[in-house]
Amino acid sequence: MPTDPFTDRVHREIRTAIMTLIRHRGSASRSELATALGLGRTQVESAVEALIKARLLTEDQGPVGPGRGRPGRRLRRSHPPGGIVGVDLGHHHVLVAVASLDLQVRAKRTVLLDVDADPDRVLDTVASLIPELLAEAGPDLGPVEVCVAGIPGPLDSARRAVASPTILANWSGLDVAGELAGRTGLRVALENDANLGALAEHRAGPVGERDDMIYVKAADGVGAGLYIGGTLVRGNTGAAGEIGHTQVSQDGDWCRCGNRGCLETIISVRQVLAQISHLQPGGGDSLRGRLAEVAGHPVARKILAESGRTLGRVLANLCALLDPKVVIIGGELSQAGEPFLDGVRESIDRLAQPGYAGRVAVLPAALGLDAEITGSLSLARELALREIRL
Repeated sequence: MPTDPFTDRVHREIRTAIMTLIRHRGSASRSELATALGLGRTQVESAVEALIKARLLTEDQGPVGPGRGRPGRRLRRSHPPGGIVGVDLGHHHVLVAVASLDLQVRAKRTVLLDVDADPDRVLDTVASLIPELLAEAGPDLGPVEVCVAGIPGPLDSARRAVASPTILANWSGLDVAGELAGRTGLRVALENDANLGALAEHRAGPVGERDDMIYVKAADGVGAGLYIGGTLVRGNTGAAGEIGHTQVSQDGDWCRCGNRGCLETIISVRQVLAQISHLQPGGGDSLRGRLAEVAGHPVARKILAESGRTLGRVLANLCALLDPKVVIIGGELSQAGEPFLDGVRESIDRLAQPGYAGRVAVLPAALGLDAEITGSLSLARELALREIRL
């Protein structure tokens, strides 16, 4: 007897709602699910049994309370055997990680490369790292079928390609997902790297506290992931949040996007390193290492604060448009510490509408430099479990 497509869709939506609620709460009883979701007992029982059978939920005895009666049984998330692959591409590095479906990272590795210049070399490097990391992860990991790659630029989701002909120009029009799938035999999905950072940070915060959030990845480039009303905003062409190419100086340096005076020509990691290099000649070339060398230097603090103020001026306009509750600063510049964050806060508060100063919290990324790769793995898990969950 053929199934009713409408009924199937309703059942999938109920199962998805249950999984989402338990992810937020950590655990729930069947009666709590029915109350919170406004569902009948039969609907909850049917959905829960299907999820337990699929090994997406497990049920255990809850703690004994002070009152009389039997303790309630608690439903918690579970994960079937299997693994996923996450890839984070920066402009100058490739990071590949393998994790189990409970997001426990089993193996990861970073390789320094000029990602912008040679996509074939980058994709070959990713493809060669995956089997090495799978071997390191161990034979108990289970089947691995899905890979998600974060790309530092706007994406055309329909073509699975970089959308901009100037940002990542050598990648423009290349079917990145298809090329990587052909090299690895995995199902490959792409997402903008700042969007992946936003996804991870949204889930890392308290429930509901980051439903209206701007996440900024400030590194070699500067991009933003926008969570508004609990939904990730990508825009018509995938370019939502490309704040690194906001013009802040009409006669500034030329940017790789083809315009002059873009934000990332002023506050990228390399620009900040160049500005503080004279404070400790011969120091390291990583921002974290150089900052450790010049920590507490009054000139370094001034430079970092001014860089933060520059970023904050752009974010102030975005805050006026979107009215977020929190701005999360990620990427390597999140390691610049309080002088940089204070500069961001100062500009946002100074340019806010009267009465709105201080209403937007500015925080460093809870996941630090792992936000983007965590987002890649989180999305890969969703895709790996989608057929079962829905």
